[in-house]
This record gives sequence, structure tokens and C-alpha cells, in this order.
Amino acid sequence: MGDYLMGNVRLYGSTSGYTELAPPAVAPDGVLSLPSGTGTLLTAEGGKVLQVVRASDVTRRTTTSTSFVDVTGMSVTITPQKTTSAILVIATSQISSVHSSTSVMRTSRLSITDSSNVVIGGVTEPTFGQISNAGSSTQSIEVSFALFAYVLPATLSPVTYKLRFKSDDAGTTTQIKNDLYTGQLYAIEVSA
Repeated sequence: MGDYLMGNVRLYGSTSGYTELAPPAVAPDGVLSLPSGTGTLLTAEGGKVLQVVRASDVTRRTTTSTSFVDVTGMSVTITPQKTTSAILVIATSQISSVHSSTSVMRTSRLSITDSSNVVIGGVTEPTFGQISNAGSSTQSIEVSFALFAYVLPATLSPVTYKLRFKSDDAGTTTQIKNDLYTGQLYAIEVSA
């Protein structure tokens, strides 16, 4: 039996820094076998959150457009730290759909896009407020939402993601009620 070292072992770099081997406080007997020759120490980094960028908005946003338009105040720009990273984009708030005429289908839609208005992965323009208005007075529907999108930008350049909305017919008014429920948009970089 040879001498035993207790505690951590540090391997110092040739010019600076060190790598420390730290066993658990209570460890079973075991042997760590190192390969002969040269090589590179691998580190596990997958799934690590590298950065979070957030936008919040407290203003009610309204549109009657039947084409997607930006929800002002609900965009984020993130500069990925690695080309292999994934970006998770999350948008939350409340949406309302209002129509005043009878016997129509009131619908509103949301999407998360990049700066070129291309819908990004995981979001397929969900429809909100699909309710037939059979009455003669103004009726509305309101729902809270949380949209999730996933993208692999493969770049180290800044990328912008934004929330967009529209009404499906000219008589519908769509509102994002950030004044009542603060709108949040997150871009989260996760290492591969």
C-alpha cells in the first residue's frame, strides 16, 4: 500500500490556470484510469443556459390588420455566444378578440418570427378566439397565452425575435393587453 492523498488534486497549466479533481466527501473505492499519450480533456456543457435576454411591455397594443404586424415593445435581440447553441423564445401576455356584427367568426392570431418575419420553429400561428358571434351586440373573448419557439441560428451575429399579431377578418379588433398583464418576451441561449 502506498501513501494516500486526501482532498482535491490540482493540475496546473503550463502558463496559467488549473484543473481540479475533486472527489465526493464519501466515495466508494475506485480507480480512475488515464489514457496513455496525449489528448484533450472533454467538458460537458450541453443544456447549459448561456444567457437570457428579456423585453417587457406595459402598453395595450391594438390592431385590425388582417396581415401580421409587430407587437410594439415585444422584440428581443440576442447575440449567440456559440454557433451550436439553441435559442428558446417564450412570449406571454393576454390577447382579446372583439367583433361587433352578428353571425361572424371572430379570430385573432399570434406568431413569433425572426427579423425577416419568418415564423420560427415550434410556433405555427396559433388561433385565438374562434367563437361564433350569434348575438347582436359586441362580444369578446380573452385568453392568456404562452408561446414557445425553438431555433438553431448557427451564427455569432445578433438575431432579433418578435411577437406579431393579426385579425382574421376586417371586423375584428385584436388587442394584446400588456397594460393589464405585463407582456414578456424572452430569448434564452442554451448550449448544445
